[in-house]
Amino acid sequence: MKEAIVIMLLREKDLKKYLFSRRITISDGLKQELLNEYGSPVEDDEGHIFEYTEQDIYEQIRKVIRDKN
Repeated sequence: MKEAIVIMLLREKDLKKYLFSRRITISDGLKQELLNEYGSPVEDDEGHIFEYTEQDIYEQIRKVIRDKN
């Protein structure tokens, strides 16, 4: 039996919930940047789809916010 591949995508409501729970405010531009990066499947040059876990996404969001502030 073939194993299912689960790809976590960042939805706007997930981002809002994350920011609200941490009492963080970011610009609309940064929100859009994060949604563009983690909100849709992305293929590399060889056709492989980048797979993110929920932890991967939230860790990257944390780093982006830290670096931008």
